[in-house]
Amino acid sequence: MKNNISRKLIGCISGLLALNNTMAQQQGQYSMYMVNQYIANPAVAGTEDYIDLKAGFRSQWVGLKDAPQSYYVTAHGPTGKNINHKQYDDVKPLAWHSLGATFTGENTGPVNKNSIFGTYAYHIPLSTTLNLSLGLSAGVQQYRVKAADLNYDPQGNLDKATSSNTSVVSPDGNAGLWLYNKNMYIGVSSMQIFNKKIDLASNADAASRLNRHFFATAGYKIKLDSNWALVPSLMFKAVSPTPAQIDLNCKVRFKDMFWGGVSWRNKDAFVFIIGMTLEQKFDIGYSYDRTTSKIGNFSSGSHEIVVGMRVPHLRHKPAPAQFW
Repeated sequence: MKNNISRKLIGCISGLLALNNTMAQQQGQYSMYMVNQYIANPAVAGTEDYIDLKAGFRSQWVGLKDAPQSYYVTAHGPTGKNINHKQYDDVKPLAWHSLGATFTGENTGPVNKNSIFGTYAYHIPLSTTLNLSLGLSAGVQQYRVKAADLNYDPQGNLDKATSSNTSVVSPDGNAGLWLYNKNMYIGVSSMQIFNKKIDLASNADAASRLNRHFFATAGYKIKLDSNWALVPSLMFKAVSPTPAQIDLNCKVRFKDMFWGGVSWRNKDAFVFIIGMTLEQKFDIGYSYDRTTSKIGNFSSGSHEIVVGMRVPHLRHKPAPAQFW
């Protein structure tokens, strides 16, 4: 009986800690954003010449009770863009529009979060090779707490009075800028720009905010020869009240087909990534995070997988991706 009570109390404490973490840094942690920058910046929508479909799943801190598990599905592509890879390379193209959509979900113990957003981006050619994109997303987020997983009396029994679930739906938006060509990118974005309050406890004093998240990222592709390329990049993430986070990344690619690399996330983890592209149509990537913080004493690390498909323009074969 004591063991059963202990397990319930541990679950309750884990759930409360998960809730606190979710309210501080509500955007999911992803190590594979380099193969889907759109997940962190709506201005990335339509940067490629095809419709980009991707799905990702992440299991964080494996072995830790009630650790986060997150997933997403994204789709984006250009509309009204004059796609021609052979002619007029010395002529600045016309501006074009892009559309996209994102669905994300995260489960952290008793806390579930789901969101759905639509995106519009406008791409402005600054020269024959350099483009600037401005993107906006709008949608809703739902937070849901399974109260039955949180409330136990001192004897370890469920508190019936507080066992009902709580769900809050809130509108929100994201915004971003993306400067890019085929060899480099610089991006800034802000997520949850409305900074709205949500109340999961039906208590105004306990209300929390959907804090604004800020991202800044940059990368550059260095061609080593006709087959090999090196892609160093970085990502800066900030959200109050948690400390700022910096990712330093380095990827090596071979013939637009195979790639691998490592990342270092300050005060958190070393990340090992690998992936491949088949027939310039299908993408698959995997990452493993080896946690370096104290939580690594209780976890075997984090795993993430991303799969994607490129749907080409009807009159053109799919072009190689910008490959970040």
